[in-house]
Amino acid sequence: MHRDRACRNREGPRLGTFSTRSQQSGVHGGREGDRPDVPPTAVSFEERRSRVLSNSALPCLRDVATVNVTRGCAHGCLYCYTRGYSNYPGEGRVVVYSNLAEKIDSELAGKRKPVWRVYFSPSCDPFQPLEASLDVTYEVMHLLLARGISVAFLTKGEIPERFLKLFAPRPDLVHAQIGITTLSARVSTTVEPNAATPESRVRNIERLVQSRVRTMARLDPLIPFLTDTDEGLSALLDRVARAGAIAIALNYLFLRAALRGKLLSGIREGMDSTAELRDLFSRGVNLAIFGERHRILALPTDYRRTNYGRITRLAESHGLRTHLCGCKNPDLTSERCRIAGPPQRELF
Repeated sequence: MHRDRACRNREGPRLGTFSTRSQQSGVHGGREGDRPDVPPTAVSFEERRSRVLSNSALPCLRDVATVNVTRGCAHGCLYCYTRGYSNYPGEGRVVVYSNLAEKIDSELAGKRKPVWRVYFSPSCDPFQPLEASLDVTYEVMHLLLARGISVAFLTKGEIPERFLKLFAPRPDLVHAQIGITTLSARVSTTVEPNAATPESRVRNIERLVQSRVRTMARLDPLIPFLTDTDEGLSALLDRVARAGAIAIALNYLFLRAALRGKLLSGIREGMDSTAELRDLFSRGVNLAIFGERHRILALPTDYRRTNYGRITRLAESHGLRTHLCGCKNPDLTSERCRIAGPPQRELF
């Protein structure tokens, strides 16, 4: 099993406070255009005692094992629904699971049915701009790939070079989705304050494709009147197509009751007015998602159907296939958005 800085982190202090901006500069090279100063992230470490590899109730993830590297996420995306979870550590705090590799090693040995793919991560980003989190992600991915187990991930972070080197020997085992909904740094900073810049995410696609990794762009969540205009989407689709993305996944913003007010207030900073958006949601539809366990307020069904069709035609004009997320649009489709890569049957 690969062991390096992740183990040394566990031998050091159990609590620390890190500037996400300084981490971006240290981990990702500090390129021009990095985020402005943001509040520091308090990082603590915790050993997982419960089972690590789990199956999700979401149809798109049902056939693969999933793993969360952390509780909480340094990206601080306004729309992140995990803020409503009972184990959420609080704003500006991230708990890194320090013993994941050991736990997964043990769990794999005891599995009756072989694990063929692991998805990173349902409730956090595997490439947060925190060295401790990145070390654990690397250690676990190294373990899995060394065993011939496929890894899939969705990220809005910047992928460090060492991961591309890790993926290089077996790109057929790696499946990536890069979350990006805009090329506007201003809008991105408003909605996803500590995530990688749009340019960095386009570079992710380029670098992964150069490494022969199957890579999709994920336009999720699209926000009406802010990130779903023809002009903005056409420019974005052109960039991701030229970067080498093979397809895109689509989903519109939805609201949870506990986060609704804060989300709309935060988005106001990136829009001239949220009146149209609020009016649109006032005509929205309540849907059950996540295996019927949670209810959300989604945009009106006709609005989503019409605009998914419009965006699909735009994508086709740039040579991109589209996949709609049926988990979050159960009133429109049962399609899977391939967040965890193609289904196993397509690989043989």
